[in-house]
Amino acid sequence: FGLLESGSVSAKNEVNIMAKNVADVIFGGISYWMLGYGFSFGEGPYTNSFCGIGKFFIDPDDSVMGEEFSRFVFQSSFATTATTIVSGAVAERMKYLAYIIFSFFNTFVFCFPAHWVWSKHGWLNKMGVVDVAGDGPVHLVGGATALITALMIKPRAKRFTPEDDHHMGSPTGALLGLFILWWGWLAFNCGSTYGISGGKWKIASRAAATTLMASSAGGVVGFAYSYIVNKKRFHIPQIINGVLAGLVSITATCAVTGVKESLVIGFVGGVLVMLSDSLLVKLHIDDPVSAVPVHGVGGVWGLLAAGLFTHKDTITQHFASRHGLIKGGDIYLLGVQALAVVSITAWTIVSSGIILQILDMTMGLRMTAEEEEIGADFVEHNIQQFLTALPQKCDHILVTSLHTRYNSDMMAAAISKYIGDNPAFNDTDDPVTQQTSTTAGSNTLFENSASNGRPVQSVSDGHQVKHRNKWKNRVRFSSIRIRASHHSTKGPMPNMSLGGLSKKDFLQRRFSDILSYSSRDTMASTHSDSGF
Repeated sequence: FGLLESGSVSAKNEVNIMAKNVADVIFGGISYWMLGYGFSFGEGPYTNSFCGIGKFFIDPDDSVMGEEFSRFVFQSSFATTATTIVSGAVAERMKYLAYIIFSFFNTFVFCFPAHWVWSKHGWLNKMGVVDVAGDGPVHLVGGATALITALMIKPRAKRFTPEDDHHMGSPTGALLGLFILWWGWLAFNCGSTYGISGGKWKIASRAAATTLMASSAGGVVGFAYSYIVNKKRFHIPQIINGVLAGLVSITATCAVTGVKESLVIGFVGGVLVMLSDSLLVKLHIDDPVSAVPVHGVGGVWGLLAAGLFTHKDTITQHFASRHGLIKGGDIYLLGVQALAVVSITAWTIVSSGIILQILDMTMGLRMTAEEEEIGADFVEHNIQQFLTALPQKCDHILVTSLHTRYNSDMMAAAISKYIGDNPAFNDTDDPVTQQTSTTAGSNTLFENSASNGRPVQSVSDGHQVKHRNKWKNRVRFSSIRIRASHHSTKGPMPNMSLGGLSKKDFLQRRFSDILSYSSRDTMASTHSDSGF
């Protein structure tokens, strides 16, 4: 997943997306060990159809150690995968610290559906639901969470505009990630039989064959769709999504269906994913790695397909107690599968939405516009290769950012407020460039901005002061640098008289001067400095 996602985002964010996958394993793994496994597979006296109770902070005794630890390790990979799916949907714009906290708590979104489906006490399991390897608890949970997160955090800057410049940073890396994920999927699907004895090796081999054929059928759709839509060109994202669509679609019924049926399941899954991906673009829902179509839509289809194409498990009598509708069964199994889709989707949207809303209200989910432009690799991890390779990038970023703030309603209101609250203001004052008034002037401008204008970027009320002060300090230090640089090369910056201008126009003219000095003199020599 990490390679596939990092190859699908721009070069300035590829390390960050890999680091998010690391966070999934670390923090999601810890929370799953602490409580998640117990909520999924606990068998204490208070265990019920909704959740397990017991086996928290799991450390079993020798008599059951092998079975419990093997299940824990296998299921923890499922738990962290459900979160990793989300990292792709919010790539290039979500704060890393917010994501770390989210990855810790998102485990609990997974563990309850896992109990419903796989525990003998779960209410869906008692009804006979078929989900061999996690279309519901893993992929549908991940896809639904990805959708609600993408809606809350909104599209990347410039996305869905004529200036859209978002491209895959490494198509080769993404394809390499697909290959590794492809073979890893065999381990997921075959390993979900939990053994080789008692005929389990037979259905494990069937799971391998159906997984390969379904992914191939989905891949055919990806190739064909790209060839038709892109005027005889084969776009890498659509090839990748076609293969993944087949893999997700077969996951629920991989061990209890036939090879011919798997081709149909993978093909239909590929078509649904291609169409839903196009729909998201039309709706302006930004999903850089197509996590919602692949895992959300693919997971829904995989669960419903199990209600149609499942063979009754006559080998282990564990994975399917009846035939699907097309294989001679009645509509009951399809109804159970549809109920699983509705219940898991509803649970995921509500529970993940609550977690995300709390994070957004307390610390904020999204990076600032300046941080997003620079890239998360530099902002979050101090990796400067991207900026070093493009030395003019930081100049452009700062000047563009200053222009945005300068032309904003917040800045206009701040200037008006400054003049209105300072009747002693005279022709020689310069609230930005004069040493005696740089700090006081810029402070006054920004301290008065909250009640007189709206912030450029949407920030919760509790964080307006922090956000304003952060930008205030950036402008103050930048103006000091500009003044110092100009002084060393050209002497003191000139004091301009009003020259017939209104005081507001005069201040705006002085801000324009600052921007021109910033672009020409200062930032070329300071863009790599930590102070920006």
